[in-house]
Amino acid sequence: MSLENFESFFALIDCNNFYVSCERLFNPSLLNKPVVVLSNNDGCIIARSNEAKALGVKMGAPYFQIRGYLERNGAVVISSNYEIYEDISKRFINIIRSKICFVEAYSIDEAFIELKGILKKKRFEFCKELKDEIYRLIGIPVSIGIGRTKTLAKVANKIAKRHKDLNGVFDITDNEEGALRNFEAKDIWGIGKSKANYLKSIGIQNALELSMIDDSFAKKSLSIKGLATVLELRGIKCIKLQEERPKQKEIIVSRSFGTDVDNFKSLRESVSYFAITAVNNMRSLDLYAKTLFVFITSSPFKENFCSYQKEVNFDFYTQDVFLILNAAEDCLNDIFKCNVNYKKAGVILKNLSTRQAALGNLFTSLEDENKYNLMRSIDLLNKKIKKDAVFFAVEGVDKIWQARRDHKIANLASEIDII
Repeated sequence: MSLENFESFFALIDCNNFYVSCERLFNPSLLNKPVVVLSNNDGCIIARSNEAKALGVKMGAPYFQIRGYLERNGAVVISSNYEIYEDISKRFINIIRSKICFVEAYSIDEAFIELKGILKKKRFEFCKELKDEIYRLIGIPVSIGIGRTKTLAKVANKIAKRHKDLNGVFDITDNEEGALRNFEAKDIWGIGKSKANYLKSIGIQNALELSMIDDSFAKKSLSIKGLATVLELRGIKCIKLQEERPKQKEIIVSRSFGTDVDNFKSLRESVSYFAITAVNNMRSLDLYAKTLFVFITSSPFKENFCSYQKEVNFDFYTQDVFLILNAAEDCLNDIFKCNVNYKKAGVILKNLSTRQAALGNLFTSLEDENKYNLMRSIDLLNKKIKKDAVFFAVEGVDKIWQARRDHKIANLASEIDII
């Protein structure tokens, strides 16, 4: 058997209209209807169903500008629910990891895999079965593109999405030249708007033409990353699979408020909520923070814009929610100004480190151990009952500062198990 049969290929698995597909899991009546999902505070369009795309609804369009058009065309409008999307994303990645070892979780709705050890004649069937398995287990439709490089897999994936007759899986190696000739240069992974305009100005319209330009010219005119893209279009592997995520350097939790906040109580509730959420995210990654940063701002679109912030360094790396919560409140006390309508607040945990680097405190007390056990108990209760079944009183109950979600379809991540 020739070595060609054992050459490793890449595949990109991309969820179709991910946010809309997640919402349809909880509300099947949305199937075959034009559906759009809105960003935080119901600001703009961040996801569209194929039916909404057919109506000409643009990605990023401000909702208030096209509200009437959507209503006239019977489109369903939904406020985003990131908790649900993240939960389903984890299930999506777990299914893929159960089928193959070489996985890169590229984004919330995309994953690269490397088809090592799978015979050439078996790789298409493997991807087809994986697509069917993902839909069977979590109900999310995906498209899969196969190529010799990650860039070619990206191209193949877009082709799989565009042509329904391919049934969601396309292997570009069967006719690489023909596929690249019909693929616009502006749609290539790594070619941004400015590079696309430049390529157009010098007469390069499609991916095949780009793959044939001179190396030195590509490096000079498109940068070293542009050269890598050109080489990858020729089938030369330049971009490796990143099975491990780059080390996270900071965790940010911030929100724009649904309405302006002018009182300290509501502002303290929001900052406390953000601090606790940030610590929980950090704990889930088993990281420790050395620095806390708190900021509050008014609306940048109104007169007399103002922004205040404060940073504090701890004596040691910590994931103690009580310590960080108190520090966040102290920061807010120092930066809060009266007679300001605040529009946004946030907390950043910086200088993150792993458990190995975060040396234990020689004087760790029994109280610290009790705090740790208490947090574990809260985690278990919230996991077993529902999110926020137990929470800190300082977060508040009404949360009047929360972002607008006028079109939210009520659901919980745990409900996915019922479907």
